[in-house]
Amino acid sequence: MRIISAGGAPLQWRDLLLWLAMTVLAVVMARVAAPALAMDDQATYWRFDGRVEKRLTSVAPATEWATSAWIGDDSTKLRLQNSGVIDDSGHIDNEGGTRGIDSRFFYSRRISDYWDAKAGVQFTVFDQGTTRSGFMAGVEGVAPYGIHLDAVLGVSQTAVVSARLEATYDVLLSQKLIAQPFLEAMLASQDDPAIQLGSGLARYEVGLRLRYEITKEVAPYVGVSFEQFTGNTANFVAAEGGPTSNVRALVGLKVWF
Repeated sequence: MRIISAGGAPLQWRDLLLWLAMTVLAVVMARVAAPALAMDDQATYWRFDGRVEKRLTSVAPATEWATSAWIGDDSTKLRLQNSGVIDDSGHIDNEGGTRGIDSRFFYSRRISDYWDAKAGVQFTVFDQGTTRSGFMAGVEGVAPYGIHLDAVLGVSQTAVVSARLEATYDVLLSQKLIAQPFLEAMLASQDDPAIQLGSGLARYEVGLRLRYEITKEVAPYVGVSFEQFTGNTANFVAAEGGPTSNVRALVGLKVWF
């Protein structure tokens, strides 16, 4: 599989694996250094979460990954996130300008028992080497009834203000079998035609993942999702010959440690 980098040079899967290995190494090194980072006699913890899935569709099959790592104590954390979608031809899937190969670095602080406020920077590489960077701030936590919410506002170098919302909810069917409905949505303040992003509600996706926890740390899953582009984003996607809606089957693996 061939992946196009920001400079136009092809990246191979071994480059992605190297990046992931470096991320894991950084987390492990941070764990080793944790006692030195502890503040006010609070214990310092760390965690790494990763998910990779095959998104199966007759029109645009692709591979998605999402990784996150944090280190900190009960009140403050440093967070690193990386995610992206690569189609089967090896190109970055812009998902209507709402995604790319996306890297975020946040500082977060607890503001209540179940909520953290966070602020940081983002750098995204889109297909054909187009890039966007900017600042982001938001909140993340557990709403009533156990719904996990992640809401972020951002402003890019092109002065586009965006709002992203992700929501998930775990339904325990048994001790090992868990159903997880999810919702993703993004809004933008203005058009950014270079990445196919339109103003207003640009994209939403709803779906369900059903995972089986072999252990708490390792869980394969299957699922289904429906994605819809709207407004000017849908117009940009259609002009490039892409589908404005997708129904996908999902097969993936979720890990954490």
